[in-house]
Amino acid sequence: MKPGELRDLNIIGAFALALADDFKAAMEDLAEGNESACAALIVIGQESGLSVDRLSKILRLSQPGTVRLVDRLAAAKLVERKTGTDRRAVALRLTDSGRRQVKSLFIGRQHALGQALRGLDDWERSTLAAIATKVLRGLDHSQVESDRRCRLCDDESCPDETCPMVVV
Repeated sequence: MKPGELRDLNIIGAFALALADDFKAAMEDLAEGNESACAALIVIGQESGLSVDRLSKILRLSQPGTVRLVDRLAAAKLVERKTGTDRRAVALRLTDSGRRQVKSLFIGRQHALGQALRGLDDWERSTLAAIATKVLRGLDHSQVESDRRCRLCDDESCPDETCPMVVV
């Protein structure tokens, strides 16, 4: 690899880490300082009725770890458990408080990303988004991996027909 290419990789890597760090910090300030709690709330909001097993796969947490996380979210009255479709599974749903928390998380996320990109004009921001879309579409991913990568996304802002992570 040429020195210029290595420098490009460094810059892209630092950019990705800076965005991720600022993004996570903003959201964790709003949800018990726990990225998994943030992601769990958002994922449950995206897919009401989702099982603990599916949540575990998306978050890459062990089954017992996911159960403990759901226990904490239920104790905080952010999530409720309902009987699943096959009666053995538990279906997870956000409470009204959980939905408000997710809205707060999205506001924090929007603010953090807006701050990070504040030096870009509209054309530069849309060009960066187009490049990011192309990169995301080029990644190999399963449905679970796609859901994992979108675990902190506002799916109302990025419907399936425009989401670069939707598996077809």
